[in-house]
Amino acid sequence: MKALLVLAACLSMWGQAVWGHAALVSADPAPGAVLEQAPGFVVLVFSEPVSVTALRLIGPRGAAKVVAPMDAGGRRIRVSLPGDAARGAYLLSWRVVSADGHPVGGTLDYAVGESAGPAGAAGVSAAPGGRQAAIWLSRWLGYVCLFVCVGAAVFRAWNPSDRQTWAWPLVWVGLGLLPVSLGLQGLDLLDLPESALFHGAAWKAALGSRSAWTLGLCALVLLASAGALHTRRAALSRACAVGALALAGVALAASGHAGTAPPQWLSRPLVALHVATAAAWLGAFVPLIRVSGAGRGGAAGLAPLAWFSRWIPPVVAVLLASGAGLALLQLNQPGDLWRTPYGIVLSAKLALVCGLLAIAAFNRWQCTGPVLAGEAPARRRLRRGMLLETAVAVALLGVVSLWRFTPPPRSLGAAADLLDGAPGRWHGHASASFTLSGDRAQAVVTRSGETWSVRLTDPAGRPFVAQGLTLALSNPQAGIEPLRRTARLLADGRWHAGMGPLPSPGIGHWRLGLEILVDDFDQVTLEGPLPP
Repeated sequence: MKALLVLAACLSMWGQAVWGHAALVSADPAPGAVLEQAPGFVVLVFSEPVSVTALRLIGPRGAAKVVAPMDAGGRRIRVSLPGDAARGAYLLSWRVVSADGHPVGGTLDYAVGESAGPAGAAGVSAAPGGRQAAIWLSRWLGYVCLFVCVGAAVFRAWNPSDRQTWAWPLVWVGLGLLPVSLGLQGLDLLDLPESALFHGAAWKAALGSRSAWTLGLCALVLLASAGALHTRRAALSRACAVGALALAGVALAASGHAGTAPPQWLSRPLVALHVATAAAWLGAFVPLIRVSGAGRGGAAGLAPLAWFSRWIPPVVAVLLASGAGLALLQLNQPGDLWRTPYGIVLSAKLALVCGLLAIAAFNRWQCTGPVLAGEAPARRRLRRGMLLETAVAVALLGVVSLWRFTPPPRSLGAAADLLDGAPGRWHGHASASFTLSGDRAQAVVTRSGETWSVRLTDPAGRPFVAQGLTLALSNPQAGIEPLRRTARLLADGRWHAGMGPLPSPGIGHWRLGLEILVDDFDQVTLEGPLPP
């Protein structure tokens, strides 16, 4: 009850401005607009407040120029443009950061005096594989340290005779991971190589992001856990443990997808409760393994096990209820569980949670009673069950860390609305064809007039049946974020999409990606360079 009161107090003092995984929902000039005169500014409106990390304007001749926002810090970003713009097609490549610190990028296209094609909707910018792996690993290890240290602090506070000294190395590892995570965050925000980790720009961007708040609060959680482990005063130890538990919920609700789902008055407390109860449950596994270990006999030594078995059922009930509420807020429909990357991660998490609940039920109703009665075989069974439970919990935290790279379906829906509403114009290009091939499918892409046409076949030349197709043009060397277009299947069996003109060659190599949705569980991706 004390933990819930502290948690409620922290949430009541928390400001309303919380960032989420944003999507571009409107733009002025409109996507694909053809203007008589060059605009003095562009307005981008996102589904949630964002912070700008990069803006590049690419002109008709391919020259890129860094532009700055006039107004920033909310959902509406106003970008000042040069006043001496020539006639032709323009691309405004934007990169912003959302709640969990994940950069989101896209491209808006328009033309002055001649036709242009559709703007790219918001899309998740793919970081280099090594950087993504480092971000995921640092987040996974950070979660493990955080949850285990909070659990050790809670056990220490309510069982003062056990100092939980084994947890001290994890406190120091957790604190050491925080600056690593912050530095990786800065690289990802600005899309910089690993060699730029020691440059001031990356750290300045990271410190200005919402993730810096989360990492700072995580440092307080670890310090509060250390206080609970260090002090010999029972009252102070309990206060530190309660503070660590409450701050853990607030820290992970300070940034991330879940805390910004409307209505925020509901989503933010749900995130905080979900994290706090998860830390109380998962963090208790290692202390319980030590309690159930050989050589720690006697009724007094098993008192923490009896105490845990009494209070954990309502904690798990709150954990499951808050998790169900968050899933309902993030998913547009049940099919999102297997149609979207976010839903697939959620499905994997749910499968692991079901496994945890099954193991926990066996431990509680088949092993705990006999262990408390002094049966040695039951103690060995309980210990094995707790070790398996711990392994599943560590895997669960690794799966949850993948959400760093997956926007929720509610954000994807906003992006799709803009993409589908963009006009499909093209200007001044003769017909040209090329082929992209893969192990399961190949595509003949024809670029003609206003339309890009795609004919899908299998390697044997037979028609390849798909539910959906998305084209994505990108130019990583020039720092141009993906420009996406959803294709439509017409009666002739080909997929058709409109795509605007690209700047002249000389600023890097354009690449075309085809994201082919085979069915609700399968997607094929073809990618290759765009011929000149």
